[in-house]
Amino acid sequence: MRLRCLFCFFANIFILISSYVSAAPFSNYLKVNALADFRWIHTPAETGWLDHGLGKTRYGGSAGERQNDFRVSQLSLLISTSFTPDVFARAQFNIDAEPDQGWKRHRFDLIEGYIGYHPVLRPYLRLRIRGGVFFPPVSLENRDAAWTSPYTITYSAINSWIGEEVRVTGGEGSLIFQKGGNEIAFSGSVFGKNDPTASLLAWRGWSFSDRQTGLSDQLPLASIPSLLPGGLFPQQPEYVQPFREVDGKPGFYGSFSWTTRRFEFNGLHYANRGVQTDFDGAQYAWDTTFGDLGLALHLPHNFEVIAQFLCGSSKMGFHSMVDMRYRATYALLSNSFGRNRLTLRYDIFRVDDRDLFVAADNNNESGHAWTAAYIFSFNEKYRVAAELLHVNSNRPERLQIGLPEREDATTFQTSLRLRF
Repeated sequence: MRLRCLFCFFANIFILISSYVSAAPFSNYLKVNALADFRWIHTPAETGWLDHGLGKTRYGGSAGERQNDFRVSQLSLLISTSFTPDVFARAQFNIDAEPDQGWKRHRFDLIEGYIGYHPVLRPYLRLRIRGGVFFPPVSLENRDAAWTSPYTITYSAINSWIGEEVRVTGGEGSLIFQKGGNEIAFSGSVFGKNDPTASLLAWRGWSFSDRQTGLSDQLPLASIPSLLPGGLFPQQPEYVQPFREVDGKPGFYGSFSWTTRRFEFNGLHYANRGVQTDFDGAQYAWDTTFGDLGLALHLPHNFEVIAQFLCGSSKMGFHSMVDMRYRATYALLSNSFGRNRLTLRYDIFRVDDRDLFVAADNNNESGHAWTAAYIFSFNEKYRVAAELLHVNSNRPERLQIGLPEREDATTFQTSLRLRF
C-alpha cells in the first residue's frame, strides 16, 4: 500500500507540474508535453540488475521467486521552444517513481537538453547544429516521443545499452541534402562526459530494458568477485556513473543516413578516446569504440522491417586489464492495421573477453532473445500494450556468485501510456 501511495504521489506531482507549465503566462513561448507509462509486470525469478543482480531484464524477482508487480515505469516532461524560425531548444526530464532499494538514484533528472540551429542554405541543402546533451543518431527503433519505441515496450539489446550508457555532451553539426524524394545527411560530433561507457557491458553484460539513464544517475553493479576487496578493481564503487568526465580528453563520432519513402539506412562510428589508465577516485575511463549500421524498410500493407548491427571494443586499466569485443544485432518485423500494431523481434548478443585476467574477471557472454508485442492506440494520447520477452543467455561469471551459468528469463508486461 505504501508503494502505491508513493506512485500516486509522483504521478500527481508530475501532472501538476505539466499542468502548471502549460497554463503559465510563458506557455505561448513554450510547448510542453508529458508522457506517463504505467506498468504491470510478471517478472522472471532472478534478481534484476537494477537491484544489484545479474538478471537480463529491467524487472526481476525477489528471493528467487517470480513477482507480479505494478510500476510507474516512465514519467517524462518534454519542453521545447523556438527563438526564431531557425533557432530552437529541446529538453526531456524524467521523474523516477520507482523504488530503488535504498540506492541514491536521482528522482528528477535530465535525459536530453540542447539548443539547435537549423537554417536552409539552399533549396536542397540545410545545416543543422546542436549543442548540449542528446542521444547520438543510432536508433531506428526509438522513434516516438521521449525516445520511446512505437513497436514494443522493451527496446532491443542495442538500444537498451544506448539508453543506459551512451549520451553525447557536446556539439554536433550536420549537412542535409534533399532532392527527388531522397534525404542524405552527414553528421559529426565532438563530446565529453562519456568516459565510463562500456562498464555495464563488461561487469553486467547486455540487457533488455526501456529505462533511460539520467545525466546524474548511478547504476548499480552486482557484487562480482572482481569488484570486491581483494579483487582486480576494489576501488570501483558498486555503481556506474556513465555520463562522467574522467580524463579530460574529448571523443567524437561521425554518422550518415539516407532516407527515402521506402527505406532508411544509417551508420555511425563512435570513439570516446578514453585514457584507459585514468581513474578519478570513483570511475575508470574506458577506451570505447563501436560502429553501428541500421536499415528500415517500409513495405506495402503497412509492414515494416528494421535490422540493426552494432560491434565494438573497449579497454580499461593498466596492461588492458579489461579488453573485450562485443556485438549485437536484431531484426524486427511489424505490421499496423487500424489502431492495432503487432511486432516480433529477434536479438542476438555476445561479449568476448580477450584480456589475460579472464580467470579473475570473466566477462564472456552469449545469448539471444525473442520479443512479441501487441499495441492498441485509442488515439494519439492513449495506448495500451502487452509484451512477452524471453531471454536465453550464458555468462560464466554467474558461477562465481552461486548462480547457474545459463539464465532463461521470461517477462510478461502490460502497459498503459498516456500523453498530455
